[in-house]
Amino acid sequence: MHPLLASRPRLGLYLLAWLPAAGLVSGQFRAEGWQLQAALALALPGCLLASVLFLSSWYLCRALPLRAGRPGRLAATWAAAAALMGLLWSAALWLLLQLLQDLSMLGRPPAGPALGAPELLGLAGTGAFLYLVTLVLHYLLIAQERAQEAEARSRDLRVLAREAELKTLRAQLNPHFLFNSLNSISALTTLDPKGARRMCVQLADFLRKSLRLGERATVSLAEELDLLRTYLAIEEIRFGARLQVRWTVDPRAEPAAVPALLLQPLGENAIKHGLAQLPEGGTLEIAVTLADGRVEIRLANAADPEAGPAAGLGMGLRQVEQRLRGRYGAAAGFRAGRHEGGFEVVLAFPLAPEEAADA
Repeated sequence: MHPLLASRPRLGLYLLAWLPAAGLVSGQFRAEGWQLQAALALALPGCLLASVLFLSSWYLCRALPLRAGRPGRLAATWAAAAALMGLLWSAALWLLLQLLQDLSMLGRPPAGPALGAPELLGLAGTGAFLYLVTLVLHYLLIAQERAQEAEARSRDLRVLAREAELKTLRAQLNPHFLFNSLNSISALTTLDPKGARRMCVQLADFLRKSLRLGERATVSLAEELDLLRTYLAIEEIRFGARLQVRWTVDPRAEPAAVPALLLQPLGENAIKHGLAQLPEGGTLEIAVTLADGRVEIRLANAADPEAGPAAGLGMGLRQVEQRLRGRYGAAAGFRAGRHEGGFEVVLAFPLAPEEAADA
């Protein structure tokens, strides 16, 4: 469908743009000695006819895209089409003038207005010019349409990439963590049967929650923190006194929307690449604060100061940062690095409740 006919506002602007053209044509008639009433009586319906007739330039633009063909060939085709349409329009104006005179709306020559060969040629030139203007307009519309299609494709690709990333994250969750948990359960069955049963329940609860949340693009921060608590409860059973978790959470921040399964990889990194490398273990601090409409999440853990960057740590942090920026764009903040003898990750983003963000 023609893009101007598919949008009422756009069609209205297109028709309004023909008012200056009507003024130009009526000026030509006035230059020939026509009265203002007669000039407007022919120019206004004539330009309305041209606005409909010259819509055909859209199909020429579609058939001859600017990036296809030689410039000389394109220019020759445009000139020929403009000349043909200009002659056709001037002939239509002549017929329209005869109709108005037959209806006694305009006087007949010699007292009334007339269109001779010179006037018709002049109108044909004006029509050719107006046709070329509509041709440019339609090329601009095609460029806009292609830009919108490219943006839509890019948006679809970003959505598919995020879905693939989330599916990969679900599939990973995390085999290494799962194997360690099963090994710990196996060891606990003889040393601490109650602890083994408790760990089985926690593991089942964690897997159930992770699968449920992983089906959604965004979840509330409260749900994400609950999943992280369940994960850390399992690790506390596995590491015993070597792992201490300190929580500070502002409840006002809990309705905030975050990408699903965002925080669990950070908790896993803190333990796997930080606390697990220390014989004495350490403390994982998790602080959630709200100030000036922005949520800040801070995870800080002890780490071996002499250890270099762990393999896989950078990729995991980059994925978290990309998912956060994909959700909040430039409004998101992210930093990670050594801090006071340990490792710290800080996320910041606007407070946007999940219901409002997904609306």
